[in-house]
Amino acid sequence: MPEVMVQTSPSPPGFLTEPWHNFGETFDDLVINGQPAPYPVVNERAVRSTAGLMLIVATIGFSFAYFTQWYAPLKIITALFFLDFSVRLATGLTPLSPFGTLGTWLVRNQRAEWTGATQKKFAWAIGAVISLSMMIVTNMNIKGELPFTMCIICMILMWAETALGICIGCKLYGWLIRRGVLTEPEYAPACPGGACEVPQPD
Repeated sequence: MPEVMVQTSPSPPGFLTEPWHNFGETFDDLVINGQPAPYPVVNERAVRSTAGLMLIVATIGFSFAYFTQWYAPLKIITALFFLDFSVRLATGLTPLSPFGTLGTWLVRNQRAEWTGATQKKFAWAIGAVISLSMMIVTNMNIKGELPFTMCIICMILMWAETALGICIGCKLYGWLIRRGVLTEPEYAPACPGGACEVPQPD
C-alpha cells in the first residue's frame, strides 16, 4: 500500500505564508511519505485551487478571442498571468499573488497536503515564460495557429494540475535531475502521489 503524505507539524495560522516574503513554509518535524522534509513546502490543495481559478479565467479569455474575435480580454489576462507568476516566484502563493491568495483562501478550511516548493517554483518559472510569450504575441496582434496553440497548451497544463493533480513542470524538473541537467538537491522534494520525485541521495 503506498504511503500517504503525513504532516507532523501544526498548520500555520490563517492562510498566508509566514513570514509573508518567504517562498513556501518550513516545518521542523515535517515528514512526507516517510521521509523528513526540512525543505520549503507548499500546500498542494492551494496550488490546485489556484490552477483551477486560472483555468477558468484563461477559458473565458480564449473563448472571447476564438468565438468573437475580441482579443482585448486575452491581452489583459496574459499580462495578469505573467505578473502573477512573477510575483509567485518571489514570494510564493501568498500574499502578493492574486490568484494564489484567492486559491489558498478557498481551501483554508481543508487539511493541508504539503509538497516540495522547489519543483513548484521551477514549474511556475515555466508558466512565467509561457505567459510572457503569450503576452507579447497577443499584444503584437499576432493571430492564427501560434497563439491558439499556446493557449491550448496553457489550458491543458492547468487542467492537468487541477483535475489530475499532475504538475507537468514538476515532472520535467525530476526528469532533468535524473538526466544530470539540474543539480540534485540535498533532499529529494516530495511530489503528490510520487509522480515527479527524484532519487534520494545516499
